[in-house]
Formats: sequence, C-alpha cells, structure tokens
Amino acid sequence: MIIIPKEKPAIRNLNSYYLNINKLIEHYQGELGSGVVHFESPTMQCALFFDEYQVINGCFEDKKGVVGGGAAIERIMRMASTSNFVVSVYGIRTDRLYYWANLSNSEVLYDGLTTEFTDLEGLLRKMEAEKLTGCIDARLKGDFKGGLLFFFNGETIGGLSAEDSGNIDRSGEFRDELVNRSRAYGGEFSVSRIFLHNAENGSSATLQAPLKTKQKKTVSASDKPQEKRRSAEKKNRQIIPMLEELLGTLERLVRKNRKIRHDFETLLNRKFVEKVDKYDFLDPFAAEFGYADGNVTFTGDASPKVLVAAISETVSEIAGETGIVSELRRELHPWRQAFADELIEFDLRL
Repeated sequence: MIIIPKEKPAIRNLNSYYLNINKLIEHYQGELGSGVVHFESPTMQCALFFDEYQVINGCFEDKKGVVGGGAAIERIMRMASTSNFVVSVYGIRTDRLYYWANLSNSEVLYDGLTTEFTDLEGLLRKMEAEKLTGCIDARLKGDFKGGLLFFFNGETIGGLSAEDSGNIDRSGEFRDELVNRSRAYGGEFSVSRIFLHNAENGSSATLQAPLKTKQKKTVSASDKPQEKRRSAEKKNRQIIPMLEELLGTLERLVRKNRKIRHDFETLLNRKFVEKVDKYDFLDPFAAEFGYADGNVTFTGDASPKVLVAAISETVSEIAGETGIVSELRRELHPWRQAFADELIEFDLRL
C-alpha cells in the first residue's frame, strides 16, 4: 500500500488525461517546494515525490505488486497521459519528504512479534531508544482495528488506522488507543526500517525524473542574516493562525460548558499570571501577548518554539482543570490535520 500524508492538499481530483505532468510538477515545485503527486485508478495507484529541484522517487502499485525508484518514475510518466488517473497534489515538509518517499520500500527488521510475548508499549520504547526511522504495523486479531505508527529518528510522527487511507493522526491519543487495543484483543507486530535516500546528506543519489531541474541559488555570507530573519518572520506568521484556532477551540468549549464557573478571559489571564516566571511575555500587564475576539497579537521577541510551548501548556492546563480534555482532543481533530507540519516541528501532542 502506498501511504502518503494527505493533510496538506494543494489540489485534488484532476484528470490525468488533460494534464502535462512535467508542467504540473514544475508548478508545484515553485508553489510548495516539496510534496507528492498522487495518481489513483480502480486498478492501480502511483506517487511521484518531488523537492524544489527534482523528482526524488516514485512508487507504482497494482495487483502484481509495488515498483519503486527510477523504473516507477518512468512508468508513471509514460502512463499518466494515456490512463484515466485521478490526480491530487499534497505538500510535504522538506525534512520529512525522504521519509514518505521511501516508506514503501522499507526493510522488515522484526516480524511476527505476538502480544503473548511482546507488549506494544515496550516495543515502542525500544524503537524510540534505538532512534528508529521506520514504522510499526500492529495487526490485531479478528475484526478489531489495528494500525501503523510512524517514527523519525525515534520520534513518533503520527499513526494511521488500518481502515484509513492517508489521514495521518498526529495525536498521542491514537498511539495510546492502539496500545490499549493490542492488550485487550491481542495480535502481532512487525517493525520496518526506512533508509532515507537524500542527496543533501550524501547517503544515496536521488532519482531524477525527465524534468528540467532548477539550479540551487547560492547565498552569500552577507545575505545569511537577512535570510535567517525572513525565515523567522515567516515562521511567526505561520504559527499565529495555529494559536488562534487552538485558543478559539478552547474558548468555545469553555463558553458552552455551564459547569465551568469562571469566564474564559478570567481563566486565561489567571493561567498567564501563573506562568509569568517561566514565560514573561505572558504577563497581562506587559501586553506582549494578547488574545481577544479570536485574534492573537504578539510583539515580544520569544522564539516560535517558546511561544508555542507557552500557549500549548496554557491550553492543556486549563482543559485539565476544567475537565474538558476529552472534548478538546475531539474538537481539535481538524486543527491537527490543518497544522500537521507545525505539530511535528514543535512536538505538540494535544
């Protein structure tokens, strides 16, 4: 099965018969930087993974099996304009691109590990300690729902239900539920390792499609501070909408829960005051951080990582103290899908 993260759709449900795949990829190289073009028909599915400069890998799957690498790229390019594929394009973070591009040709390390002798939670800890880049496939007995857990350098980056086709669940709740189901119903596990083929780190040559590749831009030493500043400003712009939606979801749940005696503004400001020693920019009197009418304002100089940590801690603690953790996790599902990349980057487990 070809697995790709589908949380970041750039465009969906195009007909390959009317497309120039070379031009499509070139366009989204500029638009997204890195991502995947997914092709699907009743009898087969394919994927072309690209970064800003080239197609790095391909995967072709039909009833005969899975083909990867250069052979897959050539076959997909040849068939795209003559076969009736539904084509969609999804953005993928550059530092996770080689993970997803090589997932389909991973190597099995352990197979047939039964729940009689292996506890999934213990297996997870072992893989984390070993800094595994790969995945664990949990197959449960009978019709009970199993799933996959994905790891990048020992860090859990998401999971996928056996009944799903690409909506990666980034929450810690998915992992915990899979552990509990494996203990309750039994089954077996397999562990696979992914070898990341990345020309940037020299581990292996990347695969090029028949596309004109872009030339990488050189950055002089004098340009680096300006590039770094622009990158930081861009990241701040990205996280503000994420924090607005997170706080907005919490606010809606607090306001509609009649058992909560205090209004949302009081709860938020009290929590900010509690955290001033750790995060001074949350001081209501300093007014560096503000939230009102669904909008976040921030004029402080804290890094995005620190800002996100402060607000996520605040939200988690308020939810715990008001007894709405389960509701919050449920309501945050669209938020986790929309900001999947940011959840990975900042290690958010709400």
